[in-house]
Amino acid sequence: MHTSHMKDTNNNFNNSLLSAQKEKLIQAIKRIKHEIDECYEAERDAFVDALDVESRFEDIEREIRAEFQNLHRFLQEEEEEDLQRLRRERDKRVKILKDREKQIAMQGRDLEKAIEMLNSKLREDDSPKLFKVDLIFFIM
Repeated sequence: MHTSHMKDTNNNFNNSLLSAQKEKLIQAIKRIKHEIDECYEAERDAFVDALDVESRFEDIEREIRAEFQNLHRFLQEEEEEDLQRLRRERDKRVKILKDREKQIAMQGRDLEKAIEMLNSKLREDDSPKLFKVDLIFFIM
C-alpha cells in the first residue's frame, strides 16, 4: 500500500507540476498574443503615418511646382517686356540714323549740285555775269 500511496503522491505532484506549467504556457501565449496585437497596431500606425507623410510631401511638391510655374510665367512676361522695350529702342535709333542718312544724302546732292554749278561757271568765259552769281552765292 505504501507504494500505491507513493504513486498517488507522485501523480498528484506531476499533475500539480503539469498544471503549473500549463498555466505558465497559457500566460506566455496571452503575452505573445498581446504583443502580436501591439505589433499589428504599430504596423497600422506606421502605415497611417507613412500615408500622412506621403500626402504632406505631395502637397509640398504641388506647392513648389505651382510656385515655379508662377515664377516661369513672371519671367516670361518680364522677358517679353524687355524684348519689346529693346525693339522700340532699336526702332527709334534706326529711325534717327535713317533720318540722318537721308539728311546727309540730301546735303551730298546739294553739294554735288553746287560743284556742278561751279564747274559750269568755270567753263564759261570770264564775264561780269560770273561775278554777279558769285556775289549772290556768297551772300546767301
